Amino acid sequence: MRLTLMAICLLLSVISTNLWAHTDKPLGNIAHDWHPDPAIKSTISLNFDFHAGDNYVSWSPPARIENREGKRCIIGAYILFDIDEDFAFNTDEDIYVDLTFYRPETDGYILSYDQAVKPTALQKHFKENTNGSLWHTETIRLDRARFANRKYYGTDLAIGGIGSQLTHPKGRGEAVLCGIKIYRKAEPPKALQQGTFSLKVVNEKGAQTAARIGLYRPDGWSPLAGRDAIPVQRYTEHTQELPMVSVPKGWSENGRYVFFTDGEYKSTIPVGDYQLFVMKGPEYKILTKNITIRADKEQSVTVALARFDNLPEKGWLSGDDHIHIRRTTPEKNDAILAFMKAEDIHVANLLQMGNLKNTYFNQYDFGKKGTYGEDGYSLVSGQESPRTSHRGHTIGLDTKKFYKPAPEYYIYDDTPDHIHNDGGLWGYAHVAIDAFNVYNGLALDVPRGKVDFVEMIQYGMMNTHYLYDFLNMGFKLTPSAGSDYPYMDFPGSERLYAQIKGPLTAKAWFKAMKSGRSYVTNWMSIDLAVNGDDSADEYNIKSGDAVTIEALVKVNPDFDYIDRIELISHGTIIHSQSTSKNASELSINHSFTPKSSMWLAVRAYGKEGALLHTAPIYIFVDGNHDFSNHKQAKVLAKKYRDILTKFRISTPRLDVEFESFDVAELLQPTWEKSKKRLNKAIDEAIKIYDKIIAR
Repeated sequence: MRLTLMAICLLLSVISTNLWAHTDKPLGNIAHDWHPDPAIKSTISLNFDFHAGDNYVSWSPPARIENREGKRCIIGAYILFDIDEDFAFNTDEDIYVDLTFYRPETDGYILSYDQAVKPTALQKHFKENTNGSLWHTETIRLDRARFANRKYYGTDLAIGGIGSQLTHPKGRGEAVLCGIKIYRKAEPPKALQQGTFSLKVVNEKGAQTAARIGLYRPDGWSPLAGRDAIPVQRYTEHTQELPMVSVPKGWSENGRYVFFTDGEYKSTIPVGDYQLFVMKGPEYKILTKNITIRADKEQSVTVALARFDNLPEKGWLSGDDHIHIRRTTPEKNDAILAFMKAEDIHVANLLQMGNLKNTYFNQYDFGKKGTYGEDGYSLVSGQESPRTSHRGHTIGLDTKKFYKPAPEYYIYDDTPDHIHNDGGLWGYAHVAIDAFNVYNGLALDVPRGKVDFVEMIQYGMMNTHYLYDFLNMGFKLTPSAGSDYPYMDFPGSERLYAQIKGPLTAKAWFKAMKSGRSYVTNWMSIDLAVNGDDSADEYNIKSGDAVTIEALVKVNPDFDYIDRIELISHGTIIHSQSTSKNASELSINHSFTPKSSMWLAVRAYGKEGALLHTAPIYIFVDGNHDFSNHKQAKVLAKKYRDILTKFRISTPRLDVEFESFDVAELLQPTWEKSKKRLNKAIDEAIKIYDKIIAR
């Protein structure tokens, strides 16, 4: 039977949809019909949570319900429960939980719950089951349970398996839970009298401004955010408060839940004494103020934020290369931009994310049509795709469309080629935490000219290892930074500052990131001059000429104090300055005479977690543009050649793929389909390494 053209198009459309589906469950959400206690309203399972007082990552098959010795049990890496509001909601009391596990298949548990002050997790490893017991029952006291639906998807309580964490610790990775009972031992606390809290936030110019807000009693307890708070999108749900991950030293000692305001906020809250905290990124001082709420009265507060620094005024613009927020229509722009303004992140790259099967966090458009800006803040569509756990996750910035990977998914080449043709940038994500076997992808793609940047500051960590290795082999790379919201931290928790000459636009930020002065940081800033010049990233000198480096690093004292600054050449510290004082500024001034061409960078550390690293500065002596480290290049080339040799004969492993709910059946066939093109690319990269080795 012959197919009409229309029928063929329809068939291709169906096939394409099945192969590359759009879905709204990036965490593999599954609802389970498992309610062993009337207090449990609903049960779901997820594959990831970094905001539970501990981190949960499911390396196991999706959760399921099975019988064990006549009991109906739920089995999984991370199982969450919504407690019925008729039992408890927005309380502050000790609540008890009896848990019954099937012992032969459970070696312990991690319990997390919505606690009154902060997300809290309790972990227990079971002793060896020497008597062959089938069941293990424990009673756990949940200290100051809040049960205000603040965990993911409106849940209150969760159980995970030992081994279901990012670092793959030893353990089964699942728990087999066969019973749960939730109860009180005392009467619930009485309702408190209420008053009204009214807040207005203005900036240094007196204009209303968005900000992050914390409002805490002395013990860290905070009232639930009211309707005036900015509705924040977290995965596919909206919430009005989030728990902090990275906490500046000037923040509350105890309080961790925050909300966001566009500058005006009003809500009814319990009476009492509170401390107000207002924050708007590291360029502003953290404002604190004591307030008292009285019954049936309104307490109106206006706060004026003061700047610690004004980097846009100096030509530096901040950006986050890694944010996931679904934006399917332009109508969503204003609410998302308000969130970015509250964190003072000027270029927010909203990444549509893909794996072997699906895409998530979809954007309504790309390029100019997908860019939205106001008051110097911009939302820009990008992509985190291709991404696999076998060779790394990648990011495309400043793209004109979302580029779907080739059917030979494990060869990433087509995506960076398209993005580079658009004038965009492409690089590797999660280099900071050395995740998803990123070394395989870097070893393959950096020497072949595919990679522009490496995301080397994230989740409060800085990993210079790969940047230094490839620079020392003579490959140009730029450091980048991103929050990976909502998976890890808030937007702008890590950011890249780019120096811009002219209008401060998103397009100018990308251009400066590609070739210009930039640095990555969480809370710091730097003024850096080379021979008195503060803008170029390449310098041509003659043999015997001196190079003078002057650097001034600053950190907002509400966030941290400076510990040390280091001047790096070819990955080695050639000059440093440290201080034992609580200093918000520290400088270095160092002159030397290069013997050959080289790359330089400045990095800095705070006493409590502040980090900074500049993009490389290239010094070319007598016109020689070979800035590699001749003493290390051969050794490094052999190292990455060996990585590719092992990569060629490797096989993707399902037990390191945390999105197995999507890709389990696709890993091996896609790998086999990719091998021909992949082997050709490996051969190309090895030839380049061989040339370095043969020098």
